Amino acid sequence: MEFKAFVSLLWRWVWLIALVALLSGALAYVVSLQLTPTYESRVTVTVTRRTAADSEIWGINERPIATYMELLRKRPVLETVIARLQLNTTPEALERRVRVSLTRNTSLIVLAVRDSDPDRAAVIANEIANLVAQRGRELLGNDVTFSRYNLHVVEPALPATRPISPRMPLNVAVFMVVGAMLAFGGVLLREHLDDRVRSAETIMQLTGAKTLVTIPPQAAGSGKPLALADSRSPVAETYRRLRMHIEHAAAQRPIHTLLVTSAAEGEGKSTILANLAIVLAQAGKRVILVDTDLRKPTLHTIFQQPNTRGVTTALQSDGESLASHFVPTGVANLDLLPSGPLPPNPAEVIGSSRMADLIERLRTHADIVLFDSPALLPVVDPITLARRCDATMLVVHSGRLRGGALVSAIDQLARFEIEPLGVVLNAHKEARSLAYRAAGAPRPATPARQPQSPGASRDEPGSTTSTGGYPATAE
Repeated sequence: MEFKAFVSLLWRWVWLIALVALLSGALAYVVSLQLTPTYESRVTVTVTRRTAADSEIWGINERPIATYMELLRKRPVLETVIARLQLNTTPEALERRVRVSLTRNTSLIVLAVRDSDPDRAAVIANEIANLVAQRGRELLGNDVTFSRYNLHVVEPALPATRPISPRMPLNVAVFMVVGAMLAFGGVLLREHLDDRVRSAETIMQLTGAKTLVTIPPQAAGSGKPLALADSRSPVAETYRRLRMHIEHAAAQRPIHTLLVTSAAEGEGKSTILANLAIVLAQAGKRVILVDTDLRKPTLHTIFQQPNTRGVTTALQSDGESLASHFVPTGVANLDLLPSGPLPPNPAEVIGSSRMADLIERLRTHADIVLFDSPALLPVVDPITLARRCDATMLVVHSGRLRGGALVSAIDQLARFEIEPLGVVLNAHKEARSLAYRAAGAPRPATPARQPQSPGASRDEPGSTTSTGGYPATAE
């Protein structure tokens, strides 16, 4: 994973990592409150010679120190302490609470005793040290070697003021760090297992197809042509860039018919197609927008028009003019041909010769004809339309479509030697930060629509009649 992608991933999930860290810290705090506090008291002793006449050099023979360290934890000593202090415990349990250590580079022995009662811990520590100091020689069997040494208490034990466990701040800090690490590990695992398409780089790696534009999330599923509602919005600029890509491609090969589809449902293709048609019409091109989704048509709802006439009625009529099946959009140079009443056999209707003839007739009425279709993977309608159109464009919803579905869609087109013009990445979060508003730029004036002459024919391309829909605009 590249550093930029790593930072982006971390920033996207920082809220979850912080939340898990806080919850882990809270859990550690609650658990620590439930634990019984443990106190530790320490007594410091040392081994000394009984008389100065002994000629042994201290430090050469360390046997007395090691012997007394072991003696402090032996069963006879602990049994005697339990009996004297009337402790409710066993020598084995008391031994686990006693720790003996030698201070580095010294002859000082530290005896530490842990207990839930700080006063009792100090009493036990002092009792053990005093017992060994008083009866050490007796416990060692009056060994001549050790008769020359005494155990001397240097510093008696005092009751501890703070418990050594649980360590509340340390526990909370450790749990928060571990929680954050586990959360981040889970995020990395999810990112590794999640194959949803989220970037143009992923699209290129999976399919080799180029991404034409990335559209910010606010455009996804809005149900309204934002390029018309606010022509200065960042989204409108995105659609103008898409228009520029299509014009550039049309300069290299003629594109009079363009199909816009998606691999799965809910990718936002109809909204994107409606906005693209508007910006093409605003550029002065004669545009016909055709809803060939004969299963779940959407374009008539975007432009708030009825669906009583359209593709299916145009296919059934022989003598009527084609323009009589158009519905107004309120946008100059843009005509809409809805789907019309839905047929029981949409795949056969799309694949019929009458449909092929209709597409050819539409070519002669506009500079470019834009087709909406069902999703590519569930049905065969888009493949049939793609074979009859000059170009095909795919819409991918960022973070929703699986990579495998996108690859399958591209492979399905490739089987029929159809190479998509490109991909539009919809609802891309990073596109929001890249979009901008043309600050200070005057909003283009909306020219008044000239009344249509009585003799004007609806066959004239680009003619529209406003019926209370969107106001006509031109750019």
